[in-house]
Amino acid sequence: MSSKIVEDVKTSVKGIRGAGDALRGNLLGATDQAFDNNQNHPDTAASKLKNQTIAEKGKRDVQAVDDRLAEHDQKREARKLHQDGLGGAAGNGAGAARGTGHHPLPLQ
Repeated sequence: MSSKIVEDVKTSVKGIRGAGDALRGNLLGATDQAFDNNQNHPDTAASKLKNQTIAEKGKRDVQAVDDRLAEHDQKREARKLHQDGLGGAAGNGAGAARGTGHHPLPLQ
């Protein structure tokens, strides 16, 4: 259980860092564009590429965290449906019909 908590914390930190990288890359790119007089200079092109790379990596990290959180939500909802639908009070399937309505999650 504690390793799951550690993984969740790591995932959250990765998302925060990704958002920061995306912001940093975009801000540096905007700054370079605003203050650079020679857009064709090799250093300008290298700086632009570096900033775009930082921003894109940050966006990918944020998307990965969002995907992981969605996966956690789906698993939690599936467990809840399973408990509500199959865990009737009598333990003999009396509540099996509960929770069988339309749900956006694929039931496996």
